[in-house]
Amino acid sequence: MIASALRLPAWFDHGLGLLLCIAQILLLALTSDQVGIPRDESFYFVAADRAADWWLADTPQTQDRLSPEAIKHGFEYNHEHPVGMKSLFGVSHRLLNQRWGWVKDHALAYRLPTMALAGLAAWLTFLLGVMVHGRLVGLLAALALMAMPRVFFHSHLACFDAPVTFAWVAIAYSYLRAARSRRWAIVAGLALGVGFSFKLNTFFVPFVLLGVAALDAWQFKRRTGAWRAAGEARGPLTYHGWIAASMIVLGPLVFFAHWPWLWLDTAKHVGWYINFHAKHVHYPVDYLGTLYYRPPFPWHFPLVFTALSVPVGLLVFGAVGTGTLVRGAWAAWRTPTEQPDRRAAEGFLLANLLAPIAIIALPFTPIFGGTKHWMPAMPFFAVAVGLGVVRTARGLRPAASATGRGALAAGLAVLALVPAFWATLHAGPHGPAYYNALAGGAPGAAALRMPRNFWGYSTIEALPWLDAHLERGAHAFWHNATSGAIRAYQRDGRLRRDVRYTGDWTVPYSDWAVYCDAREKLPEELDIWRDYGVLWPVEGVFLDGVQLIGVYHRPERAAPPVPPGGR
Repeated sequence: MIASALRLPAWFDHGLGLLLCIAQILLLALTSDQVGIPRDESFYFVAADRAADWWLADTPQTQDRLSPEAIKHGFEYNHEHPVGMKSLFGVSHRLLNQRWGWVKDHALAYRLPTMALAGLAAWLTFLLGVMVHGRLVGLLAALALMAMPRVFFHSHLACFDAPVTFAWVAIAYSYLRAARSRRWAIVAGLALGVGFSFKLNTFFVPFVLLGVAALDAWQFKRRTGAWRAAGEARGPLTYHGWIAASMIVLGPLVFFAHWPWLWLDTAKHVGWYINFHAKHVHYPVDYLGTLYYRPPFPWHFPLVFTALSVPVGLLVFGAVGTGTLVRGAWAAWRTPTEQPDRRAAEGFLLANLLAPIAIIALPFTPIFGGTKHWMPAMPFFAVAVGLGVVRTARGLRPAASATGRGALAAGLAVLALVPAFWATLHAGPHGPAYYNALAGGAPGAAALRMPRNFWGYSTIEALPWLDAHLERGAHAFWHNATSGAIRAYQRDGRLRRDVRYTGDWTVPYSDWAVYCDAREKLPEELDIWRDYGVLWPVEGVFLDGVQLIGVYHRPERAAPPVPPGGR
C-alpha cells in the first residue's frame, strides 16, 4: 500500500534535492562537448543572441527598448516559440562567455540554462517522491530520471524540451502544495506563466490538473456528503478555486509580459502564434518499417517508443509502480480516504504520467520529435520507478523489518540503475539512437526500422577525423547540419575555420559530404552516389556497429583528354 498521508519535505530533503540538482548540472556540463548541435539548436543560438541584445541593450538597435525597431530586432526572428528560454540562452552566452569569460565554450554557455532546469527537475522529482512515499522513493525517482539516456541527451540542448519537462513538474508540484496553501496557489499561477514562456506544451497542464481537482472534490463529497467544508474550514473547492484564479490571471499575464513581440499588433501576433501550432508541419518519421509523413499517425507510437527507449530495469520497476498507482487510485475511488491531505495523490501522479503520452498518441499530433515530445511524463514515471522498487522489495520480503526491506530495495535499485547509468554515459550523447535490450539495442532498432538520427546532431562525432583529413579550404556538403551548427563548431575550435560549407542540396559543388543516416533522407545520399561516382563512405560514425554518419569523398577528377594537336 502507498503511505497513508502526504509528507511535506523537510529542510534535509531540500538539501539532498539540491545535491542531486548540482550533480545533474555538473554531469551535463562535463559531457556537453560530446553532444552535437541539431538544426533547431543552431537557430536558437541566433535567436538567443538577438533576444539578449534587447534585454541587455547591447546594440544600437536596442538602445530604445520599447521602440518597434528594437522589439523586432530582438524578437522577430524565430517567433514560432516564446522567448523565455531563448532569452536565458542569450543572456547566459553574452555574460558568461562574451562579457565575463567564465565559460570558454560558446555552446556550453548557451546550454547552461537548460542544464540548470534539468537539475531543478531532478530536485522536484525527488520532492514528489518524498511527498508520495518518503525519502527512498524520492531518491530513486531522481536517480531514475537522471539515468534515462534520451532525457539525458535533450537535457544538454539549448532547446525547449527539458525546460518544458521542468515546467510541467514545477506546475504539478506547486499544485500539490497549493491544495492546502494560498501562497502556493500564487506560485502555481506563476509557474504556469513561466511554462507558457517556454513552449506551448504547458497549455495542457491546467486541463490535466482540472481533472485531478474534480476527482479530489468528488472524493470529498463522497466522504463528507457535502461539496463545501463545514463552518470556517476550507475544503477542496476553496483551494482549487484559488489555484484556478491564480492560473487564469497570472499564467496569461506572465506569458504576455515576458514576450515584447506580443506588445506590437497583439491580436495579430497572438493569432499567428496559435495558428502556427494548430497547423504545425509534419516531418517524416521512420517507425517499424513505415515512413510516416502525414496523419493519421499510429496511436501506439509513444507507447512502443517508450517501451523500446527506456532502460529495461527502469521500465520493469516503472510498470510495477504504475500498477501500484492504479490500484491505489482505484482503492481511493471506491473508499475515499480518511486522510484529507492524501487526497487524489495516486490519480494526480497517473494523470501527469499518462497525459503527455496520450497527447502524442492522438492521430493528428506531430510525432517527428519522438520521445522528447512526451518527456514531461518522465519525472512522474521516475516516481513510479521508485515506488516500484519499494513495492517489489516489500512483496519479496513481506515479513522483513523496515531495515531489511530497505536493504533489499537498495539492492534492486542497484540492479536497475547501474545498467541505466552505464547506458546513459555510453549512448547518452547519441540519445536519439539509444534503444534498450527489448529492441536489441541499436542493431535491433535498425532492423526494426526505428529512427536513430535527429537533425544532424551526430555530425560532431565526425569532426576530429574531418579536421585531420580534409585539405585546406575543402568544400564540404553537410547533410542535415546547418551552416549555423558548422560555424558554432568552428567557433569552439572543433573544426578548422578554413573548411567551407556549401549549403543545402549542393552536392555538385562539394568534394566532401557528411551524411546523417536517415531513411527519409535517402534521396540526398543517392545524390552523393551519383555525383561522386562512389557507393561507399571513406569514414563513418557508429554506435554499437550501427552507422550514424557516413563521410564521402569525391575521387580526384581525371584531367580532360588532350585533343590531337594539343589545345
